[in-house]
Amino acid sequence: MTTTDARLAASVDLADPAQFAPEPPYQVWAAMRNLPELAWQDRPDAPGFYSVTRHDHTRTVLRDVATYSSEWGMTLDSTLGVRDPAAGLMIELTDKPRHARLRKLVTGALTPQFVHSLTPVIEEHARRLAEAAVRQGEVDAVSALTAPMPRLAIGSILGIPEEDREGVAEMASRAITGTEAAGVSAAPTLAERRRVSKTGNNDLLMYFVEIIEGEPHRLDPNGMVRRLMDIEMDGERLSTDEVLLNCLNLAIGGYETTKNAVAAGLLRLATTPGAWQWLREDHGRIPAAIEEMLRFDTPAMHLIRTVTRPAVLGGTELKEGDTVCVWLSAANRDPEMFEAPDEFRPDRTPNNHLSFTIGPHFCLGAILARLEMRSLFTELLTRVESVEALSGLIRRPSNFIAGIDRFDIALRPA
Repeated sequence: MTTTDARLAASVDLADPAQFAPEPPYQVWAAMRNLPELAWQDRPDAPGFYSVTRHDHTRTVLRDVATYSSEWGMTLDSTLGVRDPAAGLMIELTDKPRHARLRKLVTGALTPQFVHSLTPVIEEHARRLAEAAVRQGEVDAVSALTAPMPRLAIGSILGIPEEDREGVAEMASRAITGTEAAGVSAAPTLAERRRVSKTGNNDLLMYFVEIIEGEPHRLDPNGMVRRLMDIEMDGERLSTDEVLLNCLNLAIGGYETTKNAVAAGLLRLATTPGAWQWLREDHGRIPAAIEEMLRFDTPAMHLIRTVTRPAVLGGTELKEGDTVCVWLSAANRDPEMFEAPDEFRPDRTPNNHLSFTIGPHFCLGAILARLEMRSLFTELLTRVESVEALSGLIRRPSNFIAGIDRFDIALRPA
């Protein structure tokens, strides 16, 4: 550790979304990794927190669910020092032993066979979007490709009516970003972010209440909403509240993350010499490139855990009730795990990134996100000789989601 590391680590307010545009604070996280203890940050209107920035420490926190609880809030904005109202009902906000029951039932609905049955639908969405974008030539990649792809895909996965999908995506975006709309130049206050996020969550929850309880005939009988309503294993079923909250979780988790991962991936392929042509030569290389996209531009940048019993992590003695913030984006740039971590290498293998986390809370939607990304990049690489970045990434201020509102590109047809 150097004096410079200590000063740099203390120089940025990581609770302030404005510090994450135009780029996340990678240099600050690098300085924090060199400290002999975890960096601490006070907050005047919320619990203070320790920052976890190393890959090995992040793995420890995410795997040790007995010591590091997810039931007291998952993000900096939602952590209030009290147990989350959805704890024990939503799979991402539930610890053992109740988590095992929820995961068994939810994964019983989200089976590999179900995902496989969706592959032709997802691929058709990708084909249509790619064809339309190539016809235009110059497009905003977000509005033309990366936003409609998960909107269409999540709508198909959930089995909600086509006319509802844009509205559901908009509510999900508000819920997860805490901002009203794209193009926000200044970061809203914590109180404003919490208000917008709460409104988005409530609106989305009411949508699912109304369609499940009032208009179930509008649901696709093979979609995830209906599957969660009907799933029964070993005599157990999900309660109405569990169905509602886990539908909400799928909608929120599946939209912004994939949208931004694809947009950032397009930038990296457009600006890394030879990368696009290398993938065009062999589509079998696409999966490795997708994993590198997920590592290099981590879609969900942090997760919160609350300490349940005394522990020592990174040279720091933690006590019950302490808040730790695991910065997934920082762990994915740890030089102890990744050679040249600040270089985008589409052929990087192995690639032990933590973008989908690890342990009991490994992302349920990982297989779907990879399917969407693979389908869209396959269609684009088939039809596009080269892609040129006409702008940088226009980011939405957020310390949770690496949100991208606009990215202009030129597509040269093959």
